[in-house]
Amino acid sequence: MKKLNIFIAVALVAAFTFTSCDSNKAKTPTLKTQLDSLNYAFGLANGVGIKDYYIKGDSAEIKIEALLAGLKDGSKGEVVKENAEIVELGTQIGTSLKAQEKAGLLGDSTLKVDVDLIKQGLINGIKNSSIQMTAQEAQTYLNTTMQALQSKKMEAQFGPNKKAGEKFLAENGKKPGVITTASGLQYEIIKKGTGPIPTATNQVKVNYHGTLIDGTVFDSSVERKEPVVFPVNQVIKGWTEALQLMPVGSKFKLYVPQELAYGNGGQGKIQPFSMLIFEVELLSIEKEAPAPAGGQQLSAEQIQQLQQQMQQQQQQR
Repeated sequence: MKKLNIFIAVALVAAFTFTSCDSNKAKTPTLKTQLDSLNYAFGLANGVGIKDYYIKGDSAEIKIEALLAGLKDGSKGEVVKENAEIVELGTQIGTSLKAQEKAGLLGDSTLKVDVDLIKQGLINGIKNSSIQMTAQEAQTYLNTTMQALQSKKMEAQFGPNKKAGEKFLAENGKKPGVITTASGLQYEIIKKGTGPIPTATNQVKVNYHGTLIDGTVFDSSVERKEPVVFPVNQVIKGWTEALQLMPVGSKFKLYVPQELAYGNGGQGKIQPFSMLIFEVELLSIEKEAPAPAGGQQLSAEQIQQLQQQMQQQQQQR
């Protein structure tokens, strides 16, 4: 039998209680809070996924009832033999939900599971009923709401980084020679070159030295004595903007707000919401062909991997 490999296996929580055939009908739920909507949307999105993947053909209605019977208590004896696999699927889902009861909705212990709303969402989704929201709307709501909740949690944990960066930038922006752009990026011109200015689609070769506001070095091609080549539009936003202000031969000092760096993501020594400081020297604009000796030609996918490897190497020293 195919294993259940959908969203529902990741997260839920609880055993379902089915008391009558009437409880297996599509109906309109009562959604009073954001948490109510999350529970219902979770069930609805997964119900549609189950139906599309497992329940097809002329006997779809029979299979739906078989699945719901399995969710109830695995009462296989009441279902014809050819639907035993569907009943087992229902049992598997119910067991998975019950086993994860303490984990909370979507693995978040702060989000209480509402069994009835998830159950109704599953039923509505399986029976292809777009009550309250469509399956696509349910999935979009889940994604955006959970991202917002996660961001809120991250900000609560790493909020001091954000405040420290804002304070630094407010004071730094008043210093002579510091230029602040409309996006909030700040930079100083250490040396202004006379060459061409790259566009977003150009490949460039640079030397750089990156630090946190406390002076901690998190990455430096200067220390490695190895310039790096990458596409202008495949790095953090602060770099993409700054590089398009720099004629070849220039050296700028960049003060990058967290929202133009890694935001709530962070990586390596860079904690979420960290403002970053770089000294960047633009050595050349490269052709699309492989970089000349002395530089590394990076694909868009390799850029982040390279930074992580560099950070790991530095931590081991």
